Amino acid sequence: MGKGIPLEEWSGSGATRELHETIKAFNEKATRQAETIIWLTRAIVILTLVMVVGLGVQIWLALR
Repeated sequence: MGKGIPLEEWSGSGATRELHETIKAFNEKATRQAETIIWLTRAIVILTLVMVVGLGVQIWLALR
């Protein structure tokens, strides 16, 4: 008897499983990217606050 096409190929379960694994990997990468963007946004906020404090000090020194 010949090999033929495996049952999982006929039913599509192999492709479905592969698609699920691909989506899972994509979601993990997207989660890491989102966490990185959140971290960078917080860093920008902190640096902006530092700049505002520096600007306040410069204005205060200029008005003294």
